[in-house]
Parts: sequence; structure tokens; C-alpha cells
Amino acid sequence: VVRLEGGTVRWKANAGIPLSGGVGTDGRRVVVGSPKGDIIAFDANDGKELWRAKVTSEVLAAPTVGRNLVVVRSGDNRLFAFDVNDGKRAWVYQRQTPPLSLRTFAAPLIDNNYVFVGFPGGKLVAVTINNGAVAWEGTVAQPKGTTELDRVADITAAPVLAGRMICAVAYQGRIACFDLNTGNLAWAREMSSSAGLAADNRYVYVTDDKGAVHALDLA
Repeated sequence: VVRLEGGTVRWKANAGIPLSGGVGTDGRRVVVGSPKGDIIAFDANDGKELWRAKVTSEVLAAPTVGRNLVVVRSGDNRLFAFDVNDGKRAWVYQRQTPPLSLRTFAAPLIDNNYVFVGFPGGKLVAVTINNGAVAWEGTVAQPKGTTELDRVADITAAPVLAGRMICAVAYQGRIACFDLNTGNLAWAREMSSSAGLAADNRYVYVTDDKGAVHALDLA
């Protein structure tokens, strides 16, 4: 792990193991994961290792750091939260996953009191940050078809915040926007994407699986 400032190396830290999934930070802590489920936190100022923890599967997405927690999504679609200071596990959220799903590299999103994450099967879940309980669950897409391949309807990219809404898109599914606090569906539109979204105060932008870019009115 390397910290650069203006192109100059400020510090380097050797984790001693292969790393995967990118880097998460809140400016004070730098957190990385490994293919074997190791979570390692470093001090952002000097690169000193602070703690190590473990999750149940490979770490493909960068950890998310916020609200004094480190939230990690494991490859088996569990969500782990660790105390940012000592690495003690605060809670874990898990759900059943379909027999076939896409590998996802999308990090969880923290906003105020919730952690937002999309799952295989087309579900967007808001998890309460202090205890890991489900606040609400929204259906972005419903699996359709006769074979397991047809029925893949996974949210593979991070959801995006758009004002008081949160939007997500599913492969072989829909793009959908929900009220941030209640989870009520604002609108949805048929569209398939595995690449994800961006949003400003007027539009949400999505690239579909045929290579087209769409701008959709948030209202």
C-alpha cells in the first residue's frame, strides 16, 4: 500500500500478503482486503499497521470507511462491519443468494444512518449502520426465465445518491430509484447494465449492456 502526495511517495506499507479489491479510507484510516478474506487497516498519516480482521470469503470490492465503521462486502455476499479503531466486529448481515450470480466489485455506500448495497436477485438493501438490521429492501429487478442463466438479475455496481433518492441498476433487469428513507419506489425503467450509474441534480446516467449511454430524468 502506497500513499502519494503530488506524485511523491509519502509512505509505503507491506501487508505481507496479496491484496485485492482496492483501498478504502476516511482520511484517517486506510483499509484493504485480500483474496482470503483478510482485512488490514493502516494509519493514513504514517502507514503504520493498526489491526487485522477476517471475513468469510474473498474481498473483491474496496472497503467503505465512515461513521467510525469499516464496512466490507465479501465474495459470498455477506456484509461485515468493523470498528474503525480496533477492528472488532460490530455486526454482520447475510442473505441467501441464488445458485448463479455475477462477480461484483461494487463497494457498499454509506449515507447518514444507512449502508446501501445491491445484491444478486435484484435487491437493493438499506442496512442500519449501528446494528446491521434491515431498514428497507427495494426490488430493482425480478429474476425472469427458465434457466439459472436467464434468471441472473444482479446489481453489480454501487448505487448512487440523487438528491433524496437512491438509484440502482440490475443486469438483465431495470434501473430503479427509491426514496432514501422509506424505500418507496419512485420510478423504474426496463434496462440491463452491469457497469453502473452516475447522477447529478437533474438526470441519472446509465450505460446499457449494448454500449449505449442513457440520460434519464430523475423526476
